[in-house]
Amino acid sequence: MLKLKVKYLDIEPNYPLVIMNTEDAREISANNSDRIKVCFKKKCKIVIVETTDTLVATGDIGLNRRAIKYGINTGDYLYIEPAEKPASVEYIKKKLQGIELTKKECETIIDDINDNKLNDIELGAYVSAIYVHDFTDKELIAVTRKMIDTGKRFEWNGKNVVDKHSIGGVPGNRVTPIVVSIAICTGLVMPKTSSRAITSPAGTADTLEVWCNVDQPTDKIQKIIDKTGGCFVWGGNMDIAPTDSKIIRGEYPLSVDPQGQLLASVMAKKAAMGAKAIVIDIPFGFESKVESLAKARNLAKRFKMLGRKLGLKVECAVTRGDEPIGKGIGPVLECIDILSVLEGNGPNDLREKSLDLAGMLLKLTKKGNRDTAEDILDSGKALKKFKEIITIQDGNADINLHSILGKYIISIKTNRTGKVARTYNRRISRVARIAGAPKDKGAGIYIHVKIDDFVKKGDKLFDIYAENELKLEQAVKACMKNFPVDVEDRDEILVEEI
Repeated sequence: MLKLKVKYLDIEPNYPLVIMNTEDAREISANNSDRIKVCFKKKCKIVIVETTDTLVATGDIGLNRRAIKYGINTGDYLYIEPAEKPASVEYIKKKLQGIELTKKECETIIDDINDNKLNDIELGAYVSAIYVHDFTDKELIAVTRKMIDTGKRFEWNGKNVVDKHSIGGVPGNRVTPIVVSIAICTGLVMPKTSSRAITSPAGTADTLEVWCNVDQPTDKIQKIIDKTGGCFVWGGNMDIAPTDSKIIRGEYPLSVDPQGQLLASVMAKKAAMGAKAIVIDIPFGFESKVESLAKARNLAKRFKMLGRKLGLKVECAVTRGDEPIGKGIGPVLECIDILSVLEGNGPNDLREKSLDLAGMLLKLTKKGNRDTAEDILDSGKALKKFKEIITIQDGNADINLHSILGKYIISIKTNRTGKVARTYNRRISRVARIAGAPKDKGAGIYIHVKIDDFVKKGDKLFDIYAENELKLEQAVKACMKNFPVDVEDRDEILVEEI
């Protein structure tokens, strides 16, 4: 057993990490990404180690700042010895072979992920196993229930709590603030937690952050709910199904989103937030997460099954996802769309989809239907409720959105007359991100056309916004390399029709 002196390092990784000098690590036969047992004042913890020749001297051990919570101070001594691999590594190998896991094995894997006992390679193997073989229903139920138990659970004193979720993949699609504002006008409670963007130009939290503070402490969220019935908060700091954020670390490098893990993650978070009725939006189509109608229906069937097992009412909306929803792609541009719909105008597709989803939620809870939702929206009640939430979350609903758009703008026009045949969601998202979204709130793309629209030579297809000239130039280059909109020549269309 080694005795090493603590040295805090200015690092903040996604998982607890200790750094040892390579020579010290060799002494206990530990290699990079191996596990070691760290003991301090008769308490021991198994962690993953990183080795170095330069950052830490022999005789020292480097810790990140999160270790302070264990009462360890610079200059204290830790006792180090090698540790065996956790049992979950063998269970992951078993799943890689396509063998169904037991309830206990599923629970052990989730516990070990949550306790940071798996290194990134092992986490990637877990994600790959689910991607290739998927969960059986039994595995899915076991994993979801365990993910709920790993974090905090909210109770809302018998209130009629609801939620809505989209599986993503469609630029724009910023229906959440509209649906929440409508639903809570009927007496429903909607504590809406949202995510930030990982690969998209904006997550709901990124967009709402233009208006208000989405990073609210738990006690403040309770007060917001008590006063307004709803909230718009980022879920990253709420300790809700925390294993999910760790699993994402394994998904991101592979650019995969295994269906079984998607189901477990979504439903664990909704159940942990205390929702009793949930509407799930499942977009499908070209460049969506779900390619076909048949696959979308199968996913809906699995969401409903899992909901029943968890004691939740679940309804699914299978929607077209082969083009953006709304016109704005990027935080401020999406805010402009949201506000315009709440004010009675705005992009028709964003309005109609919001009403459809809100109507499903009201019907599921016996609070009304789509007509009820439309009446609430057109009466201005939803707008008033929306502004109320923004204000109580330390925001300003009357901010001049156009004044904070990126000042560098270029219009991309068509060089032919014809019909818009296709839009490429991934290309649109990529161009918006290169322009600076979501970090630069005023950056993004404003789309002027929809699929099947007829355009004349010289008409605008979309505008690119950026907050600095270099990013705009880079976005235009990316746009021209992989153009996001296809326009068919009129003559070609006439030939097809004949």
